[in-house]
Amino acid sequence: MERFTKPALTFQQQVDLLKFRGLGISDEERAIRHLSNISYYRLSAYMLPFKKVDTDAHVMDAFRDGVSWDDVYDLYRFDRKLRLLIFDAIERIEIALRTQIIYQLSHKYGSHWQDNPTIFKNYTVFKEIQNRIVDQLATNKEKVFIKHYREKYSDPPNPPSWMSVEILYFSELSKICRSLGNRQDLMGIARSFGVLSETVFLSWLHVISYVRNICAHHARLWNIKFAIQPNKFYYSKLDKIWLTNDEVRRVQSSKMYYFLCIVLYLLQTTNPNSKFKEHFFALLEKFPEVNVKYMGFPNNWREHPLWL
Repeated sequence: MERFTKPALTFQQQVDLLKFRGLGISDEERAIRHLSNISYYRLSAYMLPFKKVDTDAHVMDAFRDGVSWDDVYDLYRFDRKLRLLIFDAIERIEIALRTQIIYQLSHKYGSHWQDNPTIFKNYTVFKEIQNRIVDQLATNKEKVFIKHYREKYSDPPNPPSWMSVEILYFSELSKICRSLGNRQDLMGIARSFGVLSETVFLSWLHVISYVRNICAHHARLWNIKFAIQPNKFYYSKLDKIWLTNDEVRRVQSSKMYYFLCIVLYLLQTTNPNSKFKEHFFALLEKFPEVNVKYMGFPNNWREHPLWL
C-alpha cells in the first residue's frame, strides 16, 4: 500500500495539468470558472471516455487527440439533465406507489394500518416506519393536515395512513412492501403496476430508490454500473409494452438502458401520457456526441415498440 502524497492544486494548476495531458482548453477563464463551481474530482469521471487506452485496455492520463474542454463539460451537462429527467419520472412512480400502498392496505386493515405491527413480518422495519412518522409529525407539526388532526383527535395518536404515509421517503415505501407479512398484500400492489412477480417488483423498487438517491445527491448516472441490479422480468402475456424474453436475456441489467426500460414500463400505468421519451430524445439531440452504448443501449433501440 502506498502513502497518498498528492498536493491540492489551485484551479489554474488544474487547468495546466489538463492541458499538459492533451486536453484542448481555448478559454482558461471559462474552464477555471467551471472547475471552481463543479470541482475537478467530479468532472474527472466525465473525462474517462476521452482518454487514451494502452495495449492492456488500461485508461491512461493522456487525452485522445482533438478532445476539448467542451467535450467533457457537455457530457457533464448531459448527465445533469438526465438526472433531472429521471428524477421527474421517479416522482410519478413514487406518488403512484404511495397511493396504491395506502389505498389497498387501508381497505384491508383500516385507516391506521401503519400502526399495526401484525401486518409486518419485520418488526425492525415497523419500528423504523413508526419512528420516521413520529419524527416527521414533530418536525412538521404546523402542516395543515397534521395540525388539523392533532387539534381534533387524540386517539389514535398518529394520523391515518393517507396522512402519515405521505411523509415517508421512497426507500421507506420500498421497505413497507418488502416487509408485508401477507404475500397477497404485496401481490396486489405489484399487479397494480402490471408486474406479476413480487420478487421482480421488489428488486425494481430497490433499484429505483437507489437511482433516486443518486439523482438527489447529484452523482453521476451516465455510464455507471449499478451496484444494485434490478431483476429481469420475463412475461409473455402482457397488456403493456415490454421487452421480449430474448431481449431480456441479452440486456445488461447493471446499465442505464434496462433501468430506463423499467421506467417506461411503469409509466404506462402511472402516467400513460408521459413525455419522458420525447424529452429523452430531445436531450440526445441537444448532445449528439453522447454515445448511449456506454449506458448499455443496444443497436436499433429507437425502433423498439417501448421507445416508439
